[in-house]
Amino acid sequence: MFGIGLPDLLFIALLFLLLVKPADWPVVAKRVARAAVALRRMFLPVLEELRGVRETLMTDAALSVGGTPSPPTGWDPLPQSHQKGGEPPLPASES
Repeated sequence: MFGIGLPDLLFIALLFLLLVKPADWPVVAKRVARAAVALRRMFLPVLEELRGVRETLMTDAALSVGGTPSPPTGWDPLPQSHQKGGEPPLPASES
């Protein structure tokens, strides 16, 4: 989420608690919520357009192949060991 981890969120929450009076918390929460809704409404048409482009590209690719696109060879739905930070697997000829 934009490179913000749990420690960063806790620090932001601590600053909020220290800098904003408790009586103003509902006002701040309403402003943040309204800003989030406004941002979502602004980006919704862009996201819909991107979804439409993706669907068009997938449909065109499926039609050009002549059916449902198949996954690449060697594709596995689970992450590989080297994707998790481990050592890459040895080639079949070396093992």
